[in-house]
Amino acid sequence: MIAMDAFQREALTVVYWHRLVTTEQVRRLVAPRLSPVTVRAKLAGLRRAGLADRIIREHRPRTWHVTPAGAEVVESAGTVDARAYRLPGTAVAHLLQEHTLDVVETGLTFVDAARARGDECGPLSWTPEVAHRFRDRAGDRRGVVIADAVLHYVLDEAGRRSQRTLFVELDRATMPVARLARKLAGYVRYHDHAPAGAGRRPPWRERYPRFPRVLIVLSGAEQHLLDRRLVDLRAHAQAMPVVSTAAGRVDMVATTLPRLRAAGPLERVAMPLLGDPRWVPVFGRLT
Repeated sequence: MIAMDAFQREALTVVYWHRLVTTEQVRRLVAPRLSPVTVRAKLAGLRRAGLADRIIREHRPRTWHVTPAGAEVVESAGTVDARAYRLPGTAVAHLLQEHTLDVVETGLTFVDAARARGDECGPLSWTPEVAHRFRDRAGDRRGVVIADAVLHYVLDEAGRRSQRTLFVELDRATMPVARLARKLAGYVRYHDHAPAGAGRRPPWRERYPRFPRVLIVLSGAEQHLLDRRLVDLRAHAQAMPVVSTAAGRVDMVATTLPRLRAAGPLERVAMPLLGDPRWVPVFGRLT
């Protein structure tokens, strides 16, 4: 076991938390002022110690994940909650890689914005793959909404700080738009679920002070194709009664990963999925 420095300890925690992270993403998340050469050397030290390993693919960035020994080190430190899963192996990691890295890249756009503005959003401010379970109104069938990430951001507006939370859904243009729209319906049903019994609170109120805004992030294709997909998603959302009637109860916006990267989430990069089409900041007013 090596004596890890501060960067290596934080990097190991970040890789554990997010499962798959590129070398450059680790640098930007943990210590953006360090040189890429230094970061590579420090990650190589974790690999020699058997705490992390890498996935190398032709024409793809080098991607890091923790080993079972590395996971034990992170969990024993107690700095983050233990994750309920392990990366199941290199073969599956290849399948997960692009989607997982785009979720990390989405989170990074918020980290970058927070650093620039003096807001609060760090490398561990979003949790990947968060399940939200509930029963339907008949009480005999379970419902579940699994967000690709739940992201927390503290926005500072002229000294007034407010906590913003997002359900993030990352779509790499691999599923039909109609199926993506059905995910929106799942969030609406989760919000509207009313447990049987007088005085019982909706399940989401046990976890969130306000229902998080749903952010759909489109990636995996050229910008003009993503823009067309966004238009189609809006059309589906407005044609589905369970979704179209949710305006005012569940906020839903969509953007593209290239837009987030280019301008940041606090610029006018998101399109509300209900109502008139217009560009707003991710946390902007929808009415």
